[in-house]
Amino acid sequence: MQKLSRISDALTGRAAMLAGAAATAGGVTEIVHSQRHAGSNVVGVAGYLTLSFFAVFLISVAPSFLALARRARSGAAVKAAVAAGAGTLVLGLTSITSLINGHDLGIFNVVAPLTNAAWLVGSIVIAVSLKRAGKVSTAVAIGLPIAWLATIPLATVGGGVIAGAYYLAIGYLLANDAIERRPRVAPQPASA
Repeated sequence: MQKLSRISDALTGRAAMLAGAAATAGGVTEIVHSQRHAGSNVVGVAGYLTLSFFAVFLISVAPSFLALARRARSGAAVKAAVAAGAGTLVLGLTSITSLINGHDLGIFNVVAPLTNAAWLVGSIVIAVSLKRAGKVSTAVAIGLPIAWLATIPLATVGGGVIAGAYYLAIGYLLANDAIERRPRVAPQPASA
């Protein structure tokens, strides 16, 4: 079972690194070619690039919530992970419809707040449970809701770069089986 968990973490880590790279690329694109005034329309090549990176980020980040919740303290964290993962996945799929149509469909105004709420609340619950469990560093725990803040409210100023850095790090840690804190062993004196 532990071997299966490591394989799962390795794949999830790679997906998280893809998410991190996509978020970073989207953030850089947003910094260089702001879409702040585009509204619900996809404007120009930069608009399509930014939204494409966003969709890839959202879909590929979903499994990381479950991987982190496995290290959390409570069963509520697993439910929160399912909510957060479903939120990002549905929002990512909805973003694809915006790419195809060149603008957000009317349903987006209903789906986006619900999926973002699931993502944010799920991230907070997982973060609190991770912090209480003490199995991962504090930066890993508090980074989850901060990544949401960087991705959504700070998107138009390149916040994706911050979220991207977080998920690149999480992905690396998961893929290399280094996400959990290892107990520190004090050096033992040499025996005579």
